[in-house]
Amino acid sequence: MIFGNLVERVRAGVRRIATRNRITALIRQGGPLRIEVGGGDRHGGNGWLTMDLQPQCDLYWDLRHGLPFPDASLDAVYSSHFLEHLSFQHGERFLAECLRALKPGASFSICVPDARIFLQAYVNGVELDRDLWMPFKPADNQTTRIDYVNYIAYMRGHHHYMFDEENLLARLRNAGFSEVAPRSFDPEIDNAARDRESIYATAVR
Repeated sequence: MIFGNLVERVRAGVRRIATRNRITALIRQGGPLRIEVGGGDRHGGNGWLTMDLQPQCDLYWDLRHGLPFPDASLDAVYSSHFLEHLSFQHGERFLAECLRALKPGASFSICVPDARIFLQAYVNGVELDRDLWMPFKPADNQTTRIDYVNYIAYMRGHHHYMFDEENLLARLRNAGFSEVAPRSFDPEIDNAARDRESIYATAVR
């Protein structure tokens, strides 16, 4: 067990070094740098690179520990259903890092789950289609309506923060972004399957 953990730590360290080396090479090459953070175990497309704690993504990195990019080096950052997985404190650091790493005038585009949908269903006694609104079945306790709130708030330990539009925009402004506004679904970058439950915003450095 101890040996297995040591091997995994060594592998993670090697991946982090490889990520830093690739970023250095990308910056030397020039051209736009567009990063999708929290992109999961997949490669990016259409000029985007994914960054996550997954070996299959383009850039392996633990996003709780900042962004491994120089100041004012990124042309765009995109985040989809990621910020709710961070605690408030880790989320504040992440937003500050996005602001630091973006070029002046560059934008951070984000979407998060809309907790109001689940809270309003609980308060108003509305029955939600569980297959539609709670597709992650390990987090659906399937008992009473309060579990709508448990689902969006905790998602079996995966979620650490809830958002509505007012809170999302306020946190972006408090992070120091100069222009913050809600936006509509963008088929070029957003996942259509998550549109019904998402809040969208853009923040400009």
